Amino acid sequence: MNKNEYKNLWVYIETEENIAKPVGFELLAPARKLADKMEEKLVAVVIGGSVEGIANDAIAYGADEVLLVEGDEYYNYSTDAYTYAMETLARKYKPSIILLGATRNGRDFGPCVACNLQTGLSADCTIMDYDKENGNIVWTRPAYGGDLMAAILCADHRPQMGTIRQGVFKKPVKNRDRTGEIIREDIH
Repeated sequence: MNKNEYKNLWVYIETEENIAKPVGFELLAPARKLADKMEEKLVAVVIGGSVEGIANDAIAYGADEVLLVEGDEYYNYSTDAYTYAMETLARKYKPSIILLGATRNGRDFGPCVACNLQTGLSADCTIMDYDKENGNIVWTRPAYGGDLMAAILCADHRPQMGTIRQGVFKKPVKNRDRTGEIIREDIH
């Protein structure tokens, strides 16, 4: 694996019945800081039935680009359909990092994507930092019932993936004047 082929930080904006879950927008705040530190783009991934409005919101909350996958089959969450869509996108665009909410669906979806992409997944992280020297995200999460904090690296594989619980980060301020590109992908 050539890690230099992988770039950009992705945030998965989870939807259910064409409504965005708050955690995806919350993740755009720390992701924006990390992407700036990495000197790469912040890309939101939106999968759903009819969710272009959510893609526009992702740009207003800080994304530079949005990868948008729409179709009737994505109106409700399905492990197989969503995993296929995300895996297809990841193989095409090769993100360095993917952040997902640690929701019921995110805890199902994230490990499936990570397994199919043959990478690791750091679960329930509370702190993320970027080590510019080696290009790794340092994922920090509570361990041993919260008595210790564990730092986790995914040094050998890409993308680096992590889930973060809702409410850990504050949603950024919405700026409707921000501009960004929406890239539609036809994946069925």
